[in-house]
Amino acid sequence: MPSETANSPVADQGSTAPAPAVLRSSAASSGLSERRIVCMVVRQLTAELLGVVGDRAEARRARRRASCHVRQISMYVCHVALSMPYGEIAEAFGVDRTTVSHACHVVEDRRDDAAFDTFVSTVERLAESVCMVAGRPA
Repeated sequence: MPSETANSPVADQGSTAPAPAVLRSSAASSGLSERRIVCMVVRQLTAELLGVVGDRAEARRARRRASCHVRQISMYVCHVALSMPYGEIAEAFGVDRTTVSHACHVVEDRRDDAAFDTFVSTVERLAESVCMVAGRPA
């Protein structure tokens, strides 16, 4: 009988001790996955809009450049319109936070062009609307 009571608390500790750690790690990963999903939605919105506005018959180099612009605009929109910090955006895109900072500066510098500014403003409004509909405050 004493051995049963000795095993009982150990079994209880073993079964309850990992649960908080599992909850913490799943909460952290679900937060990251939510951020990643938001960033990828913004990226897809940007790509789709650029595809509608842009020329479909681009050369390979131009497509690569367009892909970089999509990523930069997406990072900028996540930071400016959705108020995400550089670090969170960097994690979601799999880059360093200085890359996000550079992308934001590049896009900000290009906003002097009226057509580009209109495009970025459209992406910002759509991203804010999508996040609002999804229940995430922008």
